[in-house]
Amino acid sequence: MQSQTHTFIVNGSAQPCLQAGSGEPLLLIHGALANHTLWLEHIEQLSQHYTVYAPTLRHFGEAGKEGPFGLETHASDLLDLLEQLSCGPVHLAGWSYGADVALTAALMAPERFRSLCLVEPGCPGALDEQGLAAFMADAGAMFGPLFAQVQEGKLPQAVASLIDGSGGRGGYFASQPVKWQQAQLAEAASLPKQLSQSERPDWSPARLATLTLPACVMLGAATRPLFALVGEALAAQLPHCQLKRLEGANHLYPIEQPAAFANALQEWLTSQSAAR
Repeated sequence: MQSQTHTFIVNGSAQPCLQAGSGEPLLLIHGALANHTLWLEHIEQLSQHYTVYAPTLRHFGEAGKEGPFGLETHASDLLDLLEQLSCGPVHLAGWSYGADVALTAALMAPERFRSLCLVEPGCPGALDEQGLAAFMADAGAMFGPLFAQVQEGKLPQAVASLIDGSGGRGGYFASQPVKWQQAQLAEAASLPKQLSQSERPDWSPARLATLTLPACVMLGAATRPLFALVGEALAAQLPHCQLKRLEGANHLYPIEQPAAFANALQEWLTSQSAAR
């Protein structure tokens, strides 16, 4: 795979962005404890069919560390990046926190996007009162230990707790290939910022109903309740949205099975091209 990484200044902050391949433009947005290198294995396949762009969000990796950490800040950065790339409307796919950023950006400027794929989104902004109560119950179980560890400055332990919770079992972090453990630990400084973010974009039913892009929500069949609740609510409220359940998959499916995930994403993108 031939690729190049350029650093752009977006809203006054440095943002590295990898570019590879040719074809319709596809923008991939990473989640927590990650950066654009998360997508390298996926890009090997996807760049055979698309011009793939993979930025590193502010406060992660080699990106700038100034300014706020939040969904609207990160979404605004993406829109500034797209303006500089001058690549026209793009297919947009994000995983976990990256899916939350992707949806926020699509709501802010839908004309910039051809389609939207949300993989295991986690922000509860679209949930009703009953859904939010169920979300908070599972979030308490998942994030409870994390906040104490961050407050005590035990960031490596907090990283392990977040990955264990995301993977759905204790010991998940330690069971990963060493490359993923090292990559996640290298992003530990972003965790206190992510846990204390205060930006709350409007994901009300009325606003979601205005987003008429072709959309897809991908959920692992074995994911945690909080991710399932968010994904199902978004799939029900976005006007032109498919819900795809990935058998045998949990929240960490994109790094557990990169080839299978790339296949699933490519299959959906191909179906959108055929429908136009």
